[in-house]
Amino acid sequence: MHEINLFCFGFGQVAKAFIINLLKNKIKINLLTTSREKTGEYNYSNLKYINCNFHEKNYDKYLLKEIKKFSHILISTPPVNSKDLFLELLKSNSNILEKSKWITYLSSTSVYGNHDGAWVDENSKLIPSTKKGKTRLEIENRWKKLSKDYPIQIFRLAGIYSKENNLITRIKKNNSRIIKKKFHKFSRIHLEDISGFLLSSLENFKSGEIYNIADDRPISNEELLSEILEKYNLKSPIFIDFNDLKDSTLKEFYLASKKVKNNKAKTFFNYELIYPTIREGLKLW
Repeated sequence: MHEINLFCFGFGQVAKAFIINLLKNKIKINLLTTSREKTGEYNYSNLKYINCNFHEKNYDKYLLKEIKKFSHILISTPPVNSKDLFLELLKSNSNILEKSKWITYLSSTSVYGNHDGAWVDENSKLIPSTKKGKTRLEIENRWKKLSKDYPIQIFRLAGIYSKENNLITRIKKNNSRIIKKKFHKFSRIHLEDISGFLLSSLENFKSGEIYNIADDRPISNEELLSEILEKYNLKSPIFIDFNDLKDSTLKEFYLASKKVKNNKAKTFFNYELIYPTIREGLKLW
């Protein structure tokens, strides 16, 4: 692939990392995005592109005409008030997907809910207990139904971290609390590996499929902390016992314990992780 007509519904960290990866691989990009910025021409990493203003209650109608020209579509915006804004747009504008060849919806591993620390894969039972998880699952089901008529794949992302946003940077900013909960491990994925999977899927695509995008080894923050503090000579953050957390989104997150398998995605896309664990991602090894 030497050229791509890409529409990014939402232009956050994942979409931008994808753009960087495409450019690094010498792929010419014709890019259209949506954001809360006003409609106009912008520049990202020396790439000129058009952004269309998009809000929950209002958007630039110029967008509807332009989307039809784009064969590849990445939907990376989270639900707003329990709604997927792109699906809402499709309700009365289904023809905007007629030329699409590749549509990727970025979901979350929150759809699995609590499995008491056991491993889950794409065939595991989906029992989300949080409002966010339930909303994600409802939206996933709508996208999967659409995949009968359009080329759609779903990526379930584990916890995202990057060079700019991770446990080390949060500790340095005094912006981190370590929750102590015995045996609770996190599945994570580095931003560069998400963009790697996206790039691989351009040439290897199967509509209607769902993939877990996670690294190889779930690790707790507590396991990482001593290594981080020693290597980077940082002051220890505040520890909070899980049982002392009041009802909150944070407590809901820690109630849903599972380890996410990535075998399907790595095998299908023939992809080798850049950062197999967060230790490599944080350069602790």
